[in-house]
Amino acid sequence: MRAPRVTGNRVRHTAAMLALAGVGLALGVPFLLGSHDVLAGLSKVHAAVFAVLALTALVSGLAKAGKLQLLQGALGLRLRYTRTAAITFVTDFAFLVSPLGAAGYGANIGLLQREGASWATATTVVSADQALDLMFFGVAIPVGIVFAIRSLTQVIPAVNPVAVYWTLGGLVLAAALAWSVRRPALRALDALSLRVVWLRSRRAQWARFRQHVVEQWKSLLGAPPERVAALLVLTTVQWLLRYGALWFALLELGYRLPVGFVLAVQAVVLHAALWTGVPAGGGGGDLGLAAAFAPWVPRATMGTALVLWRFATLYVPLLLGAIGFAAVATRPRAKHGSSR
Repeated sequence: MRAPRVTGNRVRHTAAMLALAGVGLALGVPFLLGSHDVLAGLSKVHAAVFAVLALTALVSGLAKAGKLQLLQGALGLRLRYTRTAAITFVTDFAFLVSPLGAAGYGANIGLLQREGASWATATTVVSADQALDLMFFGVAIPVGIVFAIRSLTQVIPAVNPVAVYWTLGGLVLAAALAWSVRRPALRALDALSLRVVWLRSRRAQWARFRQHVVEQWKSLLGAPPERVAALLVLTTVQWLLRYGALWFALLELGYRLPVGFVLAVQAVVLHAALWTGVPAGGGGGDLGLAAAFAPWVPRATMGTALVLWRFATLYVPLLLGAIGFAAVATRPRAKHGSSR
């Protein structure tokens, strides 16, 4: 009986050390670009800039909470908005301090189940949230790049707009191809599950769970147009504020870059940093962004901008997560949480 407990303690200890290492690297890496110059640059930044960045982080989190509130309500899960906001802040905290952000999904599903949601309902809410995010980036990144091409060609003449358009077209074609083969892929996975003893023994349970998720997805897809519009607006506000923090920081430091370009670069670089497995990107995202913007922004100035960016996308969300933890831990469960 002691071995599982010891193993669990080791896993938690390792996870905590990874979280501290990842966050520590994210805090320190911007100063590697020139600690003296970065500190000097920060000393010239007006306090109002920090206030605006903190406000953008808060409003971004509240927009995500509003999105989740709409999804939960559509599936019959009635929670107070303040409770949904607390869950959202905790979930974002878990995303930031875990490898690949994996703990964020588990935290979100677990907290929703704690409020009375079934496993299927909680999974549908979380998957719908991710689907909306993917939809936003699937549209925003190509559009941002297209609108930024003219500005980029003025700085880097070697950029060939035709090549960029062909690349974007290829990506759209690849996405369409992946969508067209989704059914054969699902059938192949289903056939594969029959060969795995553990999955075969739970086939009936998995089938019921999948059926419930499909039914709830149909309910979401059949939502009134105004609800769908509200979900899209909240998703857009959430990510534009989150990814707009770096653009705003650079603007305040005297460097105006195309908004779409800054958004697209962040999406690519941060996704790559996420796959390093180090929590919060472990500074890899910072170095990647510094390299990506090097043709436009001097190294020391970029270091200052990255500290401001981390303030909005890491420091404040971690603080909000701590507040969310306190709210979730101290308040009783919602009395009216229900799930279909």
